[in-house]
Amino acid sequence: MTIHPIEFALFCDYASVSIDGKLNLNGVFERIMTEKVPAMHPQMFVISKMILPKGDHKIAFTLMQQDKVLAKSVVDKKVEQELGVHNHFWSIHGLKIETWDPVELQILVDGKQILVKRLPVIKVERKEEKEGKKD
Repeated sequence: MTIHPIEFALFCDYASVSIDGKLNLNGVFERIMTEKVPAMHPQMFVISKMILPKGDHKIAFTLMQQDKVLAKSVVDKKVEQELGVHNHFWSIHGLKIETWDPVELQILVDGKQILVKRLPVIKVERKEEKEGKKD
């Protein structure tokens, strides 16, 4: 049996856990849309669920564009049973998008990369600009 360490990793506008343990995600997205760069993303949450073997682990979550680190979160996790679940909520405020290159989420456990997820940055035009170009 193969254990896949990451069950999911998602980007959303807001996330919480209810009192009865339900995961609440609002505004799940798979791309960042902006008129220009540099741009500021006001708030996002990165939510992940992973399975870890018994032992002490260092988990690093990094958002990058090209070779530049935009944001980083590092967590130490002790798993006392044979396999443990780690749910990670990461709130990021004021993320500066530098270029049109994709934003990349990298997750490392004990220095080993276990996930890379790309979030494309898409150029959008205002409706008025599109209509003005038709003249």
